[in-house]
Amino acid sequence: MNRPHSDAAAHPFGSLRRALLGSENTLLFILAVAVGLATGAGIWLFQLGIDLAHHLFQEMLARDLLGPVLGGAGIVVTLTLVGALVGAIMARFIGEERHHGVAGVMESVAFGGGRLRYARMPVKALASMLSIGGGASVGPEDPSVQIGANLGSFLAQRLHLTPERVRLLVAAGGASAIAAAFGAPIAGVFFALEVLLNGEFQTSSFGLVVLSAVVSTVFMQSVGEGEAEFGALQVSLGSVAEIPIYALLGLAVAPAAALFIRAVYWQHDLWHRLHDRLPRPARTALAGALVGIAALFLPQIMGAGRETMSEVLNTMGNSYTVPLLLLLAGAKLLMTSVSIAGGFVGGLFAPSLFIGTMLGGAFGRLAHDLLPNAGLSDPQAFAIAGMAAAMSGVIRAPITAILMVFELTNDYRLILPIMLAAVVCLFVADRLAPLGGVYAYGLARKGVFIKQGRDIDVLGDLNVLDAMMTPAPCIHSSRSLVDLRDALRASGVHGMCVVDDRGMLTGVVTLSDLQAAYDSGRREGKVADIAVRDVATTTPDETLWEAVRRMGQRDVGRLPVLESPAVRRPIGILRRSDVMRAYNRAISRRIEEQHNAERLRLHTLTGAHVVDLLVRPGAPVAGKQVKEVKWPAESSLAAIRRGEKLIVPHGSTEIRLWDTLTLVTAPEEEAKLERLTGQPRT
Repeated sequence: MNRPHSDAAAHPFGSLRRALLGSENTLLFILAVAVGLATGAGIWLFQLGIDLAHHLFQEMLARDLLGPVLGGAGIVVTLTLVGALVGAIMARFIGEERHHGVAGVMESVAFGGGRLRYARMPVKALASMLSIGGGASVGPEDPSVQIGANLGSFLAQRLHLTPERVRLLVAAGGASAIAAAFGAPIAGVFFALEVLLNGEFQTSSFGLVVLSAVVSTVFMQSVGEGEAEFGALQVSLGSVAEIPIYALLGLAVAPAAALFIRAVYWQHDLWHRLHDRLPRPARTALAGALVGIAALFLPQIMGAGRETMSEVLNTMGNSYTVPLLLLLAGAKLLMTSVSIAGGFVGGLFAPSLFIGTMLGGAFGRLAHDLLPNAGLSDPQAFAIAGMAAAMSGVIRAPITAILMVFELTNDYRLILPIMLAAVVCLFVADRLAPLGGVYAYGLARKGVFIKQGRDIDVLGDLNVLDAMMTPAPCIHSSRSLVDLRDALRASGVHGMCVVDDRGMLTGVVTLSDLQAAYDSGRREGKVADIAVRDVATTTPDETLWEAVRRMGQRDVGRLPVLESPAVRRPIGILRRSDVMRAYNRAISRRIEEQHNAERLRLHTLTGAHVVDLLVRPGAPVAGKQVKEVKWPAESSLAAIRRGEKLIVPHGSTEIRLWDTLTLVTAPEEEAKLERLTGQPRT
């Protein structure tokens, strides 16, 4: 017999939701406060865990127990042990992840409605505590963001909110995490808007994100944390005339920012080759040993490096020479890449700030040496601007970077040089590493491209240049109608641009115009006599939607494409058939994007990997029907791409050479699928 049940029984939080839901705004207000409080408490406990791990591993084990026996080499042993422990935890409880840290949150917000796998967060937080406290060259911000984002996703999912509301609470949690971890609530808000919500700004979302960030900051201050990271610095601008020098600083930091992004994924690929040769604990232990060896000579690179940054920003003592500052920046860049790729769990905010501080400090010292009488700012000012420049270039979130530095230093007097250095670094780094910041680059490597803001109409995404026919079919205005007939026949078009002696457009003539002339008995004469002079035109950089709208207004089937509005030289022609072909190509791309989005949602919701594998020569599956292939037990063929065609496979579908197979699989089965499709072994 079926037993009656209530909504509250079906959904444990149902009665709570109904009690709170006087209005949706009231519920969201309460949830924003709850997310802020929970995130603040979570970050506080996370920081206590890092301090405990630092005490256990770096002080008790490396210094007190191993130090008397091994001396400085005790840190090498310690980091090796920490690496093995972190690797074992991640291998046992987490497994291989598709994306690292914030990139995974970005993907979920964009394609999975913000539905994160929050049950994993405690394990990842523990691994991060051990990584940072043990001395790996990583920062606390990625794990912090994941703590806040997962708390927001947890509350939203348990209350069965809409995907839009889930995304909003995930962003609120991320903002709260940055606010609590760095004592930077304003930067946290703009991090959520710039990075997690990908530039999508709405008044309602802004208010709730601000509320959560403020609440988490208040909580941290109530427990004695959350003050300015580096204290109030006594630094000021030397003179307005030196501001252009900060542009040179941004130019100097940009290559390092681009190199940092590329180094992270270069190391990732390098360590991935060890996947089948070494288990994860061994790989992470090896990475720990390498970081420990580097720390024998440069102990400042361990952890987030906040103490070293504070020394550079507050004293700039003689011990930090230009060569040492440059060496620290380079070593931090390399060892952070090794730490992340080797399997330690941590973030890239703090390392990018560290690198910027060192490079900015070195730049400031060199500037003083080269221009001793120029009245320049103290080298600390250049170090502060370098922080913002490096973070802007690495994360590609300039507003977040600028506000982060303001709040970390509690000093707003350097606003102009900081903004200039950050923007110049962003501009140059975007050309040196064009696929976006460190998170967007990682997503792009997996074929995930998140558009800024919301999607717009398909034709609005295209320019006339994407569709027009080139070169423009032209005929001189003085040519005869017989010449026009022959030219139309030879070119296979139904309309031509009429030009003068300078090649400038004077009108348009069509097959219909010629036919009308013949029907009226006019077989003699010139092209100029029958051409239409009042012509609608377009330019290559105009959107296709605007050009199509103009076609409709004038009821014409083609538009001459001019070199520019001021230069009436035709360089192409846009016809209705060209528009349709461009539209079909755009629709195909949109379908492909939706296909990828569904794959990503599947991965987010199930945890299964979605992989694309090309059927290469010699592949066992080539020439077989789907039902004839012995697929691994935990795998399923979702789609086949054959050229421009996307095929939903059935049992009788034949798999052909050079097909791209989209497969849903458990991570441990990927190697079998690679063998079935003939992938080269590394």
